[in-house]
Amino acid sequence: MNIKEIIKKSIADTMRTDEFSVEHPADDKRGDYSTNVAMVYFSKVANTAQPYSNDDNLYYLSKLQNPRELAREIVDKLSVDERLMEIIEKMEVAGPGFINFWVKDVVLIEGLNEMLRNDGHCLDSEFMSGKKVLVEYSAPNIAKRFSVGHLRSTIIGQALFNLYKHSGAEVTNDNHLGDWGTQFGMIIAAVEEKNLEVSKMTVPELETLYVNFNKRIEENPDLKEKAREAFVRLEKGDGAARKIWQECIAVSMKEFDKIFEKLDVTFEHEYGESVYEKMMPAIIEEALETGVAVKGERDALIVKFERDGKEYMPPAMLLKSDGTTTYFTRDMATVRKRLDDADLKSDLYIYEVGAEQTLHFKQVFEACKLLWEDAKKVEFKHVAHGLMTFGGEKMSTRKGTNIKLDDLIFRAGEEAKRMAKDDVSVAVADKIGLGAMKYNELKRSPESSYDFKWEEALSMEGNSGPYLQYVYVRTRGILEKAGLGGVRSLHYGRDDETVVNEDERNLARWLILRFGEGEVAESAARNYAPHLVCQALFELAQRFNGFYDRNRVVGVEEQDLRLLLVSVTGLAIKSGLEILGIGTVEKM
Repeated sequence: MNIKEIIKKSIADTMRTDEFSVEHPADDKRGDYSTNVAMVYFSKVANTAQPYSNDDNLYYLSKLQNPRELAREIVDKLSVDERLMEIIEKMEVAGPGFINFWVKDVVLIEGLNEMLRNDGHCLDSEFMSGKKVLVEYSAPNIAKRFSVGHLRSTIIGQALFNLYKHSGAEVTNDNHLGDWGTQFGMIIAAVEEKNLEVSKMTVPELETLYVNFNKRIEENPDLKEKAREAFVRLEKGDGAARKIWQECIAVSMKEFDKIFEKLDVTFEHEYGESVYEKMMPAIIEEALETGVAVKGERDALIVKFERDGKEYMPPAMLLKSDGTTTYFTRDMATVRKRLDDADLKSDLYIYEVGAEQTLHFKQVFEACKLLWEDAKKVEFKHVAHGLMTFGGEKMSTRKGTNIKLDDLIFRAGEEAKRMAKDDVSVAVADKIGLGAMKYNELKRSPESSYDFKWEEALSMEGNSGPYLQYVYVRTRGILEKAGLGGVRSLHYGRDDETVVNEDERNLARWLILRFGEGEVAESAARNYAPHLVCQALFELAQRFNGFYDRNRVVGVEEQDLRLLLVSVTGLAIKSGLEILGIGTVEKM
């Protein structure tokens, strides 16, 4: 059952148009749903002789004075739709011509039972059924520690992956590892200079080596040429350079895997940029032959973006004058592999990467569409997360000013232990702390930039992960007090005359119409916005606390209905947090 879709179909069948919207009124007192169909239709054909028809009866808008009169006519027609009236208690015309709908209480109660029956899938939508989606996220750089900056892509990307899985799509993911590029020339040069054994080094030591080499370049520009030469050797397959590079990857992946395990993040594919190395010559040749790429200064190859002789986007460099490739080259090769590989081929490709790469991805996607016909048949979406600063300054590995993710995870666990009860285990406290850290990332829109503050990241109050954890634990405690220890399914037939008070109805309508109908998951997925799930969960938690503070649950005549509301609230919070990649705890 999808209440909104039933309302939309009834209106469409009556008015013979789909040019209208059905949304929730801003004020709960104005109904559960509202449509603007009368105003849209009246505006379109007012003062004309064009009729609309229903059941072979013709009405001419020239006889109606305003959209309110048309809305009343529509309500009269909708009131004889048996399927609609099975679920709608009443309809009213409001304002300049809105039609407001109130859903029957018994339908809401049936919806609560359906959510329980669906268990962990109670929030699912099917709007992406039959579609394939690939989400690229995290993408840490080899030989650099995993920083808080990478946390944004990892957590937001995993939430997007989960959202599309809950939206009916066949979803896969790819951790696009930064294992190629000029920075490896610096590392190789530094390792060779000091004759170091990389396999015995740690990632922090490799990163320090890179940072120090960068600082030395400022004092000695000749070192930059050594790094460039080292990377050229790496690209040409030099044995010594390749050995250092491969050992850097092995050391780094060992550490990354530990971090992903802590974050409860898993990848089905982890292709490094180096995977596309052998593909690039053919792509470069094809781009030249088709005229997509042209020679620029000093024989560098560039892709120009021009239409009718006018540039609509800055050119991108496909090949440097020294013969080395660029991020642009490698990302075009990445697209080509994803279009060709059966395991990766998708209808929608989502790239969760920082906003500073916005122009880059516009150029990549456009160049691919210019070069390949099959690239025009799929959708590419860059979900750009904003800049995270610390003390008002941009974090930088090169300058050694990044906050390390391990430090954040540790401090999150320590803060959770401080606020938790004495009998809460270290594992539970760590889970609460990790949830706080993830929720702090996800509660804001991905594109927003913000200054990292420890006290905000580890907040245990307000719109936070621990607050939602607390409400979930509260629902479990109520059920245990009632002797249930779990969810409870109650049946109400259509002839049942159960009286539902305002608090009960407000909580039920939020649970069913926002969560049970799949609206929250679908809206968040369509808008690439996990923060919409956070907003809905926070609102649900507040509504539940208001309901519980004003209504006794156990030992009253209304106990069965209220326990049903408690059960479904807990299930919705748990399911919503799971979509965000946050696990629940049973006590705090």
